[in-house]
Amino acid sequence: MDPLNGYWSSSGDGTELESERRERKGWKVKIHDLSGSAVAAAFITTPFVPSTGCDWVAKSNPGAWLVVRPDPSRPNSWQPWGKLEAWRERGIRDSVCCRFHLLSNGLEVGDVLMSEILISAEKGGEFLIDTDKQMLTVAATPIPSPQSSGDFSGLGQCVSGGGFVMSSRVQGEGKSSKPVVQLAMRHVTCVEDAAIFMALAAAVDLSILACKPFRRTSRRRFRHYSW
Repeated sequence: MDPLNGYWSSSGDGTELESERRERKGWKVKIHDLSGSAVAAAFITTPFVPSTGCDWVAKSNPGAWLVVRPDPSRPNSWQPWGKLEAWRERGIRDSVCCRFHLLSNGLEVGDVLMSEILISAEKGGEFLIDTDKQMLTVAATPIPSPQSSGDFSGLGQCVSGGGFVMSSRVQGEGKSSKPVVQLAMRHVTCVEDAAIFMALAAAVDLSILACKPFRRTSRRRFRHYSW
């Protein structure tokens, strides 16, 4: 039995307004190939909720996505690949911080921090994974180089050599966004490789909306991606 099947049971038509005022959950992304088969997905595992004493998602309690790919050893099953956390940074100009970890063997134990990027909540910005830069935009501390055991694509392509991996530009809150994903060719050997990065980019884009202050009314409470 696929342990992730329960996350696909909802219709994706929206959530009740009262629930939306308290938390944002149940959002999901599915990427399909030309045959219609799902080749990558992402779904919220930790709801985006306002932190105590404020109306926004804070760093102390970030929302989180799990990015998954098909499990080659089990048909119709999914295998965890990465975890994306997001929260709102308050200031003169608010930003959304997106932190991505690559999961080692599908587990959070031994995961590898690949990127931590600040994106303007109003204007949007670029989500980037580039192991050569090795600089966290937020904390200004080095990103540890992935070890050879960290199989980034899951299909024999490791990132131990470093360098540019991917980038995706997203729009700010309240703006329609269809992220354009750029990939390093060495990390793409098949459709599934490209699809997993597309799912990650869509999760980053949706995180801009998910981190919007809860007292504001959003006309787009829920967006269902199916690419």
